[in-house]
Amino acid sequence: MRRIASIFLILCAIVAAGLIGPGGDAKAQGKQGTTQDHAIQSEVQAAAKKYGVPEKLLLAMGYVNSRWEMPPVSPYKKGNPDARGTYGVMQLAQNPSQNTLGEAAKLTGISEKKLEMNRAANIRGAAAVLSRMQGKNKPSSVEGWYRTVAKYGGGSVYADQVFQTLEQGASTKTSSGEQVRISPQPGVKPQATYSPQSGSRADYRRARWYGTNGNNYTPANRPHDLKINKIVIHVTQSSWGSAINWFKDPRAQASAHYVIRSRDGFIGQSVREHNIAWHAGNWNYNQHSIGIEHEGYVNNPKWFTNAMYHSSARLVAHLCRKYHIPINRKHIIGHYQVPGSDHTDPGRYWNWHKYMRLIRHYAGAHHRKLVYQQIVDNSSSRFQASKHWGHSHWSKLRHGSGYRFARPKSVSDPAKFYMKVPRTARYAVYAWWPADSGYNSRAPIGVKTTSGFRWVHVNQRKNGGHWVRLGTFRMPKGKARRIMVSRWTSGKGLIIADAVMIRRYR
Repeated sequence: MRRIASIFLILCAIVAAGLIGPGGDAKAQGKQGTTQDHAIQSEVQAAAKKYGVPEKLLLAMGYVNSRWEMPPVSPYKKGNPDARGTYGVMQLAQNPSQNTLGEAAKLTGISEKKLEMNRAANIRGAAAVLSRMQGKNKPSSVEGWYRTVAKYGGGSVYADQVFQTLEQGASTKTSSGEQVRISPQPGVKPQATYSPQSGSRADYRRARWYGTNGNNYTPANRPHDLKINKIVIHVTQSSWGSAINWFKDPRAQASAHYVIRSRDGFIGQSVREHNIAWHAGNWNYNQHSIGIEHEGYVNNPKWFTNAMYHSSARLVAHLCRKYHIPINRKHIIGHYQVPGSDHTDPGRYWNWHKYMRLIRHYAGAHHRKLVYQQIVDNSSSRFQASKHWGHSHWSKLRHGSGYRFARPKSVSDPAKFYMKVPRTARYAVYAWWPADSGYNSRAPIGVKTTSGFRWVHVNQRKNGGHWVRLGTFRMPKGKARRIMVSRWTSGKGLIIADAVMIRRYR
């Protein structure tokens, strides 16, 4: 009896120490924990093996799409830039442009609902779709999958983001504590198949121009006709590359002016600032605002990086100076503040205090008060040109309703802009022209200064559709001819006279 009691006490001690449990022995428990810690890796491996898709490629796509967190379900809503109809870590899509969700259901036999909600099913569905897109010939290296990834993600901008992740490597810790790592892949580089339109440059010098489809915005002439007085902050609910591609899709019926990447704060521009982007869901707000998308999801704070905050704040500070927008929360607003909106972005994790402080910092670093501005368009009574200067409204990059053009010739036949200069002082001078490869590469623009005309030669094949700074000049007081566009040049191509502007700061 004493022996039985001793054995019982020993068994109790072992159980209390956790050496034996209901799931098996200690060794078995260790294996179970390891499997759970690497659940994503196991799910990816299984899908990759079944459908012949590179494991590293699936990992990189999941990182770019959602940082390996299952995002909120986001059904497609027409005209909504943040609701593209994409689901799960692999962003299976169901919208007017794509139905990879439905295709995945057919290929795998898994229901659409489960593909939306279950991570392993979502990964498996994406692998099946990628495999079908690639066809029978499966490349042995990940580089051969570039075009397939571009097709899956809606365009080459998404594929470049995925391949940049493969090139540089990435690491993230999920909310469940799982560490997902992608080691840098030697020799894998973004192929950068996308090339901006020749001569196109972003309105903001730190951004890159990508553009959008004409079905997704309204051409305008802001702030000449409509005042820009607000900036609306959005969150993409998708990857940066997917948002850029979506705005280029003619079926999107949505757009934003700028899209900012989470990882490094890189900025893409989709809509010119003078045009009206369809981003706010309120026509009056669209007319008078600039929309800025930020890569990420409102329910996951890890997307809102320091690089993103600083990059966005620097851009907003620039826009506030440019359009004289007050730096306060009445004029810099979240999408959720737009009347009639049912949105929550940028959400409760967006640090407004930090963001506004950074905007004020960047605005203060270059703060100058605008005390005078005048714009003269070629349609104004303050413009004169001879019959040799033709009329055109062909280019959408024009200022106002049209512009004037002439062929180069060694004659004194300038187009003349009569500016009101209120006092003798230094003025920043700008010119506007539409860009085309057939325009002049050395168009002469003269500015009347206190010491006579000073000439600047501009390449009108580039930088069209926005104000181009010519320099700062000391201009004499008066209402006379102050700026001229000459035909006398060695450059080839048509010379354009569209609009000019002067500004004085204090």
